[in-house]
Amino acid sequence: MDETTLRILDILSREIGNPLSINELTQKIEKIYGTAHYVNIYDKISLLANENIIMLTKTGRSSIATMNFENYLLIDLLSEIELKRKQNFLKNKPEVQVVLMEIDTCLHDIQLVRSITMINPEKNTKLNRIELVIHMKKSDDRKVIQKTKIAIHMIMENLQKIHNIKVDCLVLESETFLDLLKSNEVNPLREMLYNKIVVLYPQDFWIEIRNIIGSGIKIKLEEGETNPAKMAERDLVYNLTRFGYAEFGPQIKSGRLVCIEYVISTILFHNDARRTGAIPVMLAKNAKKTNYDIILFLSRKYGYAEKMLGILRALRNLAAYMKAIVDEPINLLNILNIEEIKADQKSIKEAMRLYNVV
Repeated sequence: MDETTLRILDILSREIGNPLSINELTQKIEKIYGTAHYVNIYDKISLLANENIIMLTKTGRSSIATMNFENYLLIDLLSEIELKRKQNFLKNKPEVQVVLMEIDTCLHDIQLVRSITMINPEKNTKLNRIELVIHMKKSDDRKVIQKTKIAIHMIMENLQKIHNIKVDCLVLESETFLDLLKSNEVNPLREMLYNKIVVLYPQDFWIEIRNIIGSGIKIKLEEGETNPAKMAERDLVYNLTRFGYAEFGPQIKSGRLVCIEYVISTILFHNDARRTGAIPVMLAKNAKKTNYDIILFLSRKYGYAEKMLGILRALRNLAAYMKAIVDEPINLLNILNIEEIKADQKSIKEAMRLYNVV
Protein backbone atom coordinates (compact mmCIF):
# COMPACT_ATOMS: atom_id res chain seq x y z
CA MET A 1 0.00 0.00 0.00
CA ASP A 2 1.41 3.42 -0.94
CA GLU A 3 1.65 6.19 1.64
CA THR A 4 -1.09 8.39 0.15
CA THR A 5 -3.61 5.54 0.15
CA LEU A 6 -2.69 4.69 3.73
CA ARG A 7 -3.21 8.28 4.87
CA ILE A 8 -6.55 8.63 3.08
CA LEU A 9 -7.99 5.39 4.48
CA ASP A 10 -6.56 6.08 7.93
CA ILE A 11 -8.35 9.43 8.15
CA LEU A 12 -11.60 8.04 6.72
CA SER A 13 -11.47 5.21 9.27
CA ARG A 14 -11.15 7.78 12.08
CA GLU A 15 -13.97 9.90 10.69
CA ILE A 16 -16.64 7.20 10.38
CA GLY A 17 -19.99 8.98 10.54
CA ASN A 18 -18.44 12.37 9.72
CA PRO A 19 -18.77 13.05 5.97
CA LEU A 20 -15.61 14.73 4.60
CA SER A 21 -15.09 16.60 1.37
CA ILE A 22 -11.77 16.07 -0.39
CA ASN A 23 -10.65 19.49 0.85
CA GLU A 24 -11.59 18.62 4.45
CA LEU A 25 -9.87 15.26 4.09
CA THR A 26 -6.70 17.01 2.91
CA GLN A 27 -6.80 19.30 5.96
CA LYS A 28 -7.23 16.31 8.31
CA ILE A 29 -4.30 14.49 6.69
CA GLU A 30 -2.12 17.56 7.11
CA LYS A 31 -3.13 17.86 10.77
CA ILE A 32 -2.30 14.21 11.55
CA TYR A 33 0.69 13.63 9.26
CA GLY A 34 2.19 17.11 8.90
CA THR A 35 1.97 17.36 5.09
CA ALA A 36 -0.74 16.93 2.48
CA HIS A 37 -1.03 17.85 -1.20
CA TYR A 38 -4.55 18.33 -2.52
CA VAL A 39 -3.75 17.30 -6.11
CA ASN A 40 -2.10 14.04 -5.05
CA ILE A 41 -4.98 13.22 -2.69
CA TYR A 42 -7.59 14.08 -5.33
CA ASP A 43 -5.89 11.84 -7.90
CA LYS A 44 -5.54 8.96 -5.44
CA ILE A 45 -9.17 9.23 -4.30
CA SER A 46 -10.28 9.15 -7.93
CA LEU A 47 -8.28 5.96 -8.42
CA LEU A 48 -9.68 4.39 -5.24
CA ALA A 49 -13.18 5.34 -6.36
CA ASN A 50 -12.59 3.60 -9.70
CA GLU A 51 -11.49 0.53 -7.74
CA ASN A 52 -14.72 0.78 -5.71
CA ILE A 53 -12.82 1.07 -2.42
CA ILE A 54 -14.04 4.61 -1.84
CA MET A 55 -17.43 6.06 -2.77
CA LEU A 56 -17.69 9.68 -3.94
CA THR A 57 -20.97 11.53 -3.51
CA LYS A 58 -21.64 15.00 -4.88
CA THR A 59 -22.97 17.53 -2.38
CA GLY A 60 -23.23 20.91 -4.05
CA ARG A 61 -19.76 21.68 -5.41
CA SER A 62 -18.02 19.26 -3.05
CA SER A 63 -17.28 15.57 -3.44
CA ILE A 64 -17.80 13.59 -0.22
CA ALA A 65 -15.54 10.57 0.26
CA THR A 66 -16.62 7.52 2.28
CA MET A 67 -15.26 3.99 2.56
CA ASN A 68 -17.16 1.30 0.67
CA PHE A 69 -17.60 -1.52 3.17
CA GLU A 70 -19.32 -3.61 0.51
CA ASN A 71 -15.92 -4.04 -1.15
CA TYR A 72 -14.46 -7.29 0.16
CA LEU A 73 -10.88 -5.97 -0.11
CA LEU A 74 -11.46 -2.97 2.17
CA ILE A 75 -11.15 -5.05 5.35
CA ASP A 76 -7.70 -6.27 4.30
CA LEU A 77 -6.59 -2.72 3.52
CA LEU A 78 -7.77 -1.41 6.89
CA SER A 79 -6.08 -4.34 8.66
CA GLU A 80 -2.88 -3.55 6.79
CA ILE A 81 -3.09 0.03 8.03
CA GLU A 82 -3.41 -1.19 11.62
CA LEU A 83 -0.33 -3.40 11.21
CA LYS A 84 1.63 -0.56 9.58
CA ARG A 85 0.73 1.87 12.35
CA LYS A 86 1.66 -0.74 14.94
CA GLN A 87 5.06 -1.28 13.31
CA ASN A 88 5.76 2.44 13.03
CA PHE A 89 4.69 3.10 16.60
CA LEU A 90 6.77 0.28 18.11
CA LYS A 91 9.88 0.80 15.98
CA ASN A 92 11.90 2.66 18.63
CA LYS A 93 10.00 1.50 21.72
CA PRO A 94 11.48 -1.84 22.79
CA GLU A 95 10.00 -1.59 26.29
CA VAL A 96 6.47 -1.20 24.90
CA GLN A 97 7.12 -4.06 22.48
CA VAL A 98 7.83 -6.35 25.42
CA VAL A 99 4.60 -5.41 27.22
CA LEU A 100 2.46 -5.82 24.09
CA MET A 101 4.11 -9.13 23.26
CA GLU A 102 3.21 -10.40 26.73
CA ILE A 103 -0.36 -9.10 26.38
CA ASP A 104 -0.68 -10.88 23.02
CA THR A 105 0.77 -14.08 24.48
CA CYS A 106 -1.42 -14.06 27.58
CA LEU A 107 -4.69 -13.15 25.84
CA HIS A 108 -4.23 -14.98 22.53
CA ASP A 109 -5.70 -18.21 23.86
CA ILE A 110 -8.62 -16.64 25.71
CA GLN A 111 -11.45 -17.71 23.43
CA LEU A 112 -13.81 -14.81 24.13
CA VAL A 113 -11.30 -12.14 23.07
CA ARG A 114 -12.32 -10.76 19.67
CA SER A 115 -9.84 -7.89 19.36
CA ILE A 116 -7.48 -5.71 21.40
CA THR A 117 -7.10 -2.04 20.59
CA MET A 118 -4.46 0.33 21.92
CA ILE A 119 -5.83 3.83 22.54
CA ASN A 120 -4.06 7.14 21.90
CA PRO A 121 -0.74 5.24 21.93
CA GLU A 122 1.73 8.12 21.54
CA LYS A 123 0.26 10.28 24.29
CA ASN A 124 -0.30 7.46 26.75
CA THR A 125 3.14 5.87 26.43
CA LYS A 126 4.72 9.27 27.10
CA LEU A 127 2.75 9.20 30.36
CA ASN A 128 4.06 5.69 31.10
CA ARG A 129 0.67 4.09 30.63
CA ILE A 130 -1.13 1.85 28.17
CA GLU A 131 -4.85 2.12 27.52
CA LEU A 132 -6.70 -0.76 25.88
CA VAL A 133 -10.16 -1.67 24.66
CA ILE A 134 -10.68 -5.42 24.79
CA HIS A 135 -13.68 -6.47 22.72
CA MET A 136 -15.23 -9.78 23.70
CA LYS A 137 -17.17 -12.23 21.57
CA LYS A 138 -20.81 -12.93 22.31
CA SER A 139 -21.62 -15.58 24.92
CA ASP A 140 -24.82 -16.54 26.69
CA ASP A 141 -22.92 -18.02 29.63
CA ARG A 142 -22.75 -15.30 32.30
CA LYS A 143 -20.31 -17.27 34.45
CA VAL A 144 -17.87 -17.72 31.56
CA ILE A 145 -18.07 -14.00 30.75
CA GLN A 146 -17.36 -13.03 34.33
CA LYS A 147 -14.47 -15.49 34.68
CA THR A 148 -12.97 -14.15 31.45
CA LYS A 149 -13.19 -10.55 32.64
CA ILE A 150 -11.53 -11.46 35.93
CA ALA A 151 -8.75 -13.32 34.10
CA ILE A 152 -8.12 -10.36 31.78
CA HIS A 153 -7.97 -7.84 34.63
CA MET A 154 -5.68 -10.07 36.69
CA ILE A 155 -3.31 -10.45 33.72
CA MET A 156 -3.19 -6.66 33.27
CA GLU A 157 -2.69 -6.16 37.01
CA ASN A 158 0.30 -8.51 37.01
CA LEU A 159 1.84 -6.99 33.87
CA GLN A 160 1.75 -3.45 35.19
CA LYS A 161 3.48 -4.56 38.39
CA ILE A 162 6.18 -6.45 36.48
CA HIS A 163 6.89 -3.66 34.00
CA ASN A 164 6.19 -0.65 36.23
CA ILE A 165 3.71 0.77 33.73
CA LYS A 166 0.05 1.66 34.29
CA VAL A 167 -2.33 -0.47 32.21
CA ASP A 168 -5.98 0.61 32.02
CA CYS A 169 -8.27 -1.67 30.07
CA LEU A 170 -11.92 -1.32 29.12
CA VAL A 171 -13.35 -4.83 28.65
CA LEU A 172 -16.55 -4.73 26.63
CA GLU A 173 -19.01 -7.47 25.84
CA SER A 174 -20.20 -7.70 22.24
CA GLU A 175 -23.64 -6.22 22.88
CA THR A 176 -22.21 -3.32 24.88
CA PHE A 177 -19.66 -2.59 22.15
CA LEU A 178 -22.52 -2.23 19.67
CA ASP A 179 -24.70 -0.16 22.00
CA LEU A 180 -21.92 2.33 22.68
CA LEU A 181 -21.07 2.78 19.00
CA LYS A 182 -24.65 3.49 17.99
CA SER A 183 -25.40 5.69 21.02
CA ASN A 184 -26.06 9.41 20.51
CA GLU A 185 -24.44 10.15 23.87
CA VAL A 186 -20.83 11.16 24.36
CA ASN A 187 -19.17 7.99 25.64
CA PRO A 188 -15.62 6.62 26.02
CA LEU A 189 -15.72 4.09 23.15
CA ARG A 190 -16.77 6.56 20.44
CA GLU A 191 -13.89 8.81 21.54
CA MET A 192 -11.30 6.07 22.06
CA LEU A 193 -11.62 4.55 18.59
CA TYR A 194 -10.73 7.83 16.86
CA ASN A 195 -7.02 7.51 17.64
CA LYS A 196 -6.15 3.86 18.03
CA ILE A 197 -4.15 0.87 16.82
CA VAL A 198 -5.78 -2.55 16.74
CA VAL A 199 -2.86 -4.61 18.05
CA LEU A 200 -4.53 -8.04 18.04
CA TYR A 201 -6.99 -9.42 15.46
CA PRO A 202 -7.42 -6.28 13.31
CA GLN A 203 -9.43 -8.19 10.69
CA ASP A 204 -11.96 -9.30 13.29
CA PHE A 205 -12.24 -5.70 14.51
CA TRP A 206 -12.97 -4.30 11.05
CA ILE A 207 -15.29 -7.15 10.11
CA GLU A 208 -17.35 -6.26 13.19
CA ILE A 209 -17.44 -2.59 12.16
CA ARG A 210 -18.46 -3.60 8.63
CA ASN A 211 -21.25 -5.80 9.97
CA ILE A 212 -22.55 -3.03 12.22
CA ILE A 213 -22.63 -0.51 9.37
CA GLY A 214 -24.08 -3.14 7.02
CA SER A 215 -27.00 -3.68 9.39
CA GLY A 216 -28.00 -0.03 8.90
CA ILE A 217 -26.62 1.29 12.19
CA LYS A 218 -24.97 4.70 12.00
CA ILE A 219 -21.61 5.03 13.75
CA LYS A 220 -20.05 8.38 14.54
CA LEU A 221 -16.61 8.47 16.14
CA GLU A 222 -15.59 11.57 18.09
CA GLU A 223 -12.23 13.33 18.08
CA GLY A 224 -10.96 14.27 21.53
CA GLU A 225 -11.51 12.91 25.03
CA THR A 226 -14.02 13.99 27.65
CA ASN A 227 -12.16 15.22 30.72
CA PRO A 228 -14.15 14.82 33.97
CA ALA A 229 -12.30 17.85 35.36
CA LYS A 230 -13.62 20.08 32.59
CA MET A 231 -17.25 19.08 32.06
CA ALA A 232 -19.32 22.26 31.81
CA GLU A 233 -21.67 22.88 34.73
CA ARG A 234 -24.53 23.32 32.27
CA ASP A 235 -23.87 19.85 30.79
CA LEU A 236 -23.52 18.29 34.22
CA VAL A 237 -26.80 19.72 35.55
CA TYR A 238 -28.63 18.82 32.33
CA ASN A 239 -27.47 15.21 32.41
CA LEU A 240 -28.08 14.80 36.13
CA THR A 241 -31.69 15.70 35.36
CA ARG A 242 -31.81 13.31 32.40
CA PHE A 243 -30.79 10.47 34.68
CA GLY A 244 -33.37 11.25 37.35
CA TYR A 245 -31.57 13.59 39.74
CA ALA A 246 -33.09 17.06 39.32
CA GLU A 247 -31.36 19.53 41.60
CA PHE A 248 -33.21 22.29 43.39
CA GLY A 249 -32.19 25.77 42.33
CA PRO A 250 -30.20 25.69 39.08
CA GLN A 251 -32.08 26.42 35.89
CA ILE A 252 -32.04 23.45 33.55
CA LYS A 253 -30.76 24.29 30.08
CA SER A 254 -30.24 21.90 27.22
CA GLY A 255 -26.68 20.57 26.95
CA ARG A 256 -24.62 17.80 25.40
CA LEU A 257 -25.91 14.27 25.82
CA VAL A 258 -23.28 12.61 28.03
CA CYS A 259 -23.32 9.00 29.20
CA ILE A 260 -24.13 8.30 32.85
CA GLU A 261 -20.66 6.87 33.48
CA TYR A 262 -18.98 10.18 32.55
CA VAL A 263 -21.44 12.07 34.79
CA ILE A 264 -20.52 9.84 37.74
CA SER A 265 -16.84 10.25 36.91
CA THR A 266 -17.15 14.04 36.98
CA ILE A 267 -18.82 14.05 40.41
CA LEU A 268 -16.20 11.75 41.95
CA PHE A 269 -13.28 13.44 40.22
CA HIS A 270 -14.24 16.74 41.83
CA ASN A 271 -14.88 15.02 45.17
CA ASP A 272 -18.22 16.82 45.24
CA ALA A 273 -19.76 15.71 48.55
CA ARG A 274 -22.99 17.60 47.83
CA ARG A 275 -23.57 15.62 44.65
CA THR A 276 -22.21 12.25 45.75
CA GLY A 277 -25.74 11.26 46.77
CA ALA A 278 -26.76 11.62 43.13
CA ILE A 279 -24.66 8.60 42.15
CA PRO A 280 -26.65 5.82 43.88
CA VAL A 281 -29.89 7.56 42.87
CA MET A 282 -28.88 7.56 39.21
CA LEU A 283 -27.55 4.00 39.36
CA ALA A 284 -30.79 2.77 40.92
CA LYS A 285 -32.96 4.64 38.41
CA ASN A 286 -30.88 3.63 35.38
CA ALA A 287 -30.02 0.03 36.18
CA LYS A 288 -30.39 -1.09 32.55
CA LYS A 289 -28.57 1.93 31.06
CA THR A 290 -25.43 1.76 33.21
CA ASN A 291 -22.34 -0.15 32.14
CA TYR A 292 -20.21 -1.19 35.09
CA ASP A 293 -17.24 -2.12 32.91
CA ILE A 294 -17.01 1.56 31.94
CA ILE A 295 -17.46 2.61 35.56
CA LEU A 296 -14.64 0.26 36.57
CA PHE A 297 -12.39 1.55 33.77
CA LEU A 298 -12.98 5.24 34.56
CA SER A 299 -12.72 4.74 38.32
CA ARG A 300 -9.30 3.12 37.99
CA LYS A 301 -8.11 5.54 35.31
CA TYR A 302 -8.98 8.60 37.38
CA GLY A 303 -8.20 7.15 40.81
CA TYR A 304 -11.52 6.91 42.60
CA ALA A 305 -12.08 3.12 42.56
CA GLU A 306 -12.01 3.03 46.38
CA LYS A 307 -14.87 5.54 46.62
CA MET A 308 -16.80 3.73 43.91
CA LEU A 309 -16.55 0.46 45.81
CA GLY A 310 -17.95 2.14 48.93
CA ILE A 311 -20.90 3.57 46.97
CA LEU A 312 -21.67 0.22 45.32
CA ARG A 313 -21.67 -1.58 48.67
CA ALA A 314 -23.97 1.04 50.17
CA LEU A 315 -26.29 0.73 47.18
CA ARG A 316 -26.30 -3.04 47.54
CA ASN A 317 -27.36 -2.70 51.19
CA LEU A 318 -30.08 -0.12 50.53
CA ALA A 319 -31.75 -1.46 47.37
CA ALA A 320 -32.26 -5.22 47.32
CA TYR A 321 -33.09 -5.29 43.59
CA MET A 322 -29.62 -3.85 42.81
CA LYS A 323 -27.80 -6.78 44.46
CA ALA A 324 -27.69 -8.93 41.31
CA ILE A 325 -26.44 -5.95 39.29
CA VAL A 326 -23.66 -4.64 41.52
CA ASP A 327 -22.33 -7.97 42.81
CA GLU A 328 -20.20 -8.48 39.66
CA PRO A 329 -18.35 -5.14 39.81
CA ILE A 330 -17.99 -5.39 43.60
CA ASN A 331 -16.48 -8.87 43.24
CA LEU A 332 -14.05 -7.66 40.56
CA LEU A 333 -12.94 -4.67 42.64
CA ASN A 334 -12.36 -7.00 45.59
CA ILE A 335 -10.26 -9.38 43.47
CA LEU A 336 -8.17 -6.41 42.34
CA ASN A 337 -7.52 -5.60 46.03
CA ILE A 338 -9.22 -2.21 45.92
CA GLU A 339 -9.50 -0.90 49.48
CA GLU A 340 -12.97 0.47 50.09
CA ILE A 341 -13.56 4.04 51.22
CA LYS A 342 -16.86 3.69 53.04
CA ALA A 343 -19.68 5.88 51.78
CA ASP A 344 -21.99 7.84 54.07
CA GLN A 345 -24.82 5.32 53.99
CA LYS A 346 -27.16 7.55 56.02
CA SER A 347 -26.98 10.48 53.58
CA ILE A 348 -27.25 8.11 50.60
CA LYS A 349 -30.38 6.58 52.12
CA GLU A 350 -31.90 10.03 52.60
CA ALA A 351 -31.15 10.98 48.98
CA MET A 352 -32.64 7.73 47.71
CA ARG A 353 -35.81 8.27 49.77
CA LEU A 354 -36.09 11.82 48.51
CA TYR A 355 -35.94 10.58 44.91
CA ASN A 356 -38.23 7.58 45.54
CA VAL A 357 -35.76 4.77 44.85
CA VAL A 358 -36.02 2.89 48.20
